[in-house]
Amino acid sequence: MLVGRAKIVSMASTRMLVGRGRRPAKRIRPLAICVVMVVVALAAAGLALGAGSSTTTASTLSAPTCLAGTAPSQLDRLFAAEPGGVIGADYQRATSLPDGRVLWTFQDAKVRLPNGGVRLVHNIGMVQDGACFQVLISGTADDPRPWLFADQTVPFARWYWPLGAELGADGRLHVFAAEMAERGSSYLTRTEPTATVVAVVDVATFDVRSTARPGNASAALYGFSIESDSTWTYLFAQCHRQFGFDPYIFVYAHDFTCAGRVTVARVPKGQLLAAPTYWTANGWRSDPAAAVPILDPTRLVNASQFVYVNNQWMVITKVGDWWGDRILVEQSSRPVGPFRVVAQWRPPVKCAVECNNYFASWIPSELPGRLMYGLSHNRWDGITTEVYRPTFGSVAEPPRRLLQAERCSLGYCG
Repeated sequence: MLVGRAKIVSMASTRMLVGRGRRPAKRIRPLAICVVMVVVALAAAGLALGAGSSTTTASTLSAPTCLAGTAPSQLDRLFAAEPGGVIGADYQRATSLPDGRVLWTFQDAKVRLPNGGVRLVHNIGMVQDGACFQVLISGTADDPRPWLFADQTVPFARWYWPLGAELGADGRLHVFAAEMAERGSSYLTRTEPTATVVAVVDVATFDVRSTARPGNASAALYGFSIESDSTWTYLFAQCHRQFGFDPYIFVYAHDFTCAGRVTVARVPKGQLLAAPTYWTANGWRSDPAAAVPILDPTRLVNASQFVYVNNQWMVITKVGDWWGDRILVEQSSRPVGPFRVVAQWRPPVKCAVECNNYFASWIPSELPGRLMYGLSHNRWDGITTEVYRPTFGSVAEPPRRLLQAERCSLGYCG
């Protein structure tokens, strides 16, 4: 259950991969052990309730931060301004809403406290209205907390990272999230998802009306990327097991056995909590174990994101895990492929050696004939700087493909 009052503070965004040092071991008394066990049990019960809660979490809006426009270079400047005390965030995602606004979500965000300290919160939101931006974060200025699933979060042990989002048939936005758990000795040393959950958001007020579990609530993360055509909503899945899974190189890395494996499920359009069917070697089937990859599973990637535009499916992928700097754009007439590469490039890094690029995602664009994208950045040494902010760019959108019914109407059936 989500409890507390979420508030929106004006800001621009950024993120970091930050490890926390090991703490000295302490002797724990039996009573303390019992207390810890009770707290863990209550937390688990809270999660179970939260996954199906109808409790409303209210949201409030603060004064917006406005730009002259929303071109990539202007978005770059917004995030550099650090409004609202947010220093940085990453894994930028943006979803268009029916009234023309855009809801952004981010994973870990660094927030400056009134006393000069810095607090990491595991997710934030941002509302874009034209060229004006406001941020969703719960708690207080002295004690900022995540926007989503704040009461189920145990900082640095169990937390929730936003995934894809899509408007449901009920008119509310369904924001999918990965429940993450730390299995290593400290934060981001062996991190993996344990479940998929959904926050159901009122698109007028951004109140979280309820939380739920989707038809596939597993750690497979169906909903890592979400996109609809006129009939179906597609839930793309991608492994998000990261940090400490590389047996050969002593750096943080995704799990090579699944990082490049993208599968897809579908539900009737807008029925985001329904039981999905999965694309298999024999077409759409109900067995998730039979799902087959739709992209090259041998690539080492840092996530792929899909968009449906001009009756074409476009996917953008940052190749090379945390290192590497190549971005691919692929295109297909079907959500299951086959996909072909239509563009690739190497974006500039923000500094000579210690910086990296990761997670490319599609961003709603007002640029005629262009698709906008965002790209996350960080420093290998984990120092909080202006590097920990997404940057933006654009690529040409594909020409419009005529659907079968349109071809027939023009006399080109067959």
